[in-house]
Amino acid sequence: MATTQITAENLSGICARYLKLYTGAIADILDKHGYRNQVLPYYITPFTVANRLAGPAFTGQGYPCADISHDDTATRLKILDSITPGTISVWATAGSLDCAHWGEIMSTAVRQRGCSGAVVDGGVRDVDFINLMQYPVFAKFKCAASSVGRWDITDCQVAIKIGNTVIRPGDFVFGDIDGVVIVPRDITLDVLTAAEDIFQRERGMREELRHGVSVTDAYAKYGSL
Repeated sequence: MATTQITAENLSGICARYLKLYTGAIADILDKHGYRNQVLPYYITPFTVANRLAGPAFTGQGYPCADISHDDTATRLKILDSITPGTISVWATAGSLDCAHWGEIMSTAVRQRGCSGAVVDGGVRDVDFINLMQYPVFAKFKCAASSVGRWDITDCQVAIKIGNTVIRPGDFVFGDIDGVVIVPRDITLDVLTAAEDIFQRERGMREELRHGVSVTDAYAKYGSL
């Protein structure tokens, strides 16, 4: 696939176009071109009423800790203040399972910075408050426990890994009710164009099937989707 670039000027339009699609179409295009590890694990699902997001990844990494004196607040605040508009905050937690890694205060902070949503390989809390914001957060589980003394944020804007998927800063993140797919940065526009073509052909095929056309004839007309 050809390489194209996302700029500040075209980002909002690209996100709007992705949000008209669905993750299955994006995943199929990536599979077709040999990118077979781009769908995040099944357990990364929307925990909020708002369940669609799209934008470049702003990545974060953290690790479990067992010292209750640990406090990563300074690092956390620095990272939250550095997030850039239009991005999706994506967090790898290194298998931490005993706390919330995201909540309402973080959602409020990054939303004010223009961040469009969060994807967390870990826990979320304050979901009622986040729902009042109509802010999309995808996560692994819910947990009321604070991360302080349980999990330390260590870095941002580095390559991270969730499941079998490596996510680099600027890779495109698209999520809906079916999960989250990561599009490598350099092929974001190519994948979008190809998925839009699938979307239009599926629409035509769906309409003809509703009018009684056989699936064999519809498939012959619209080709492999």
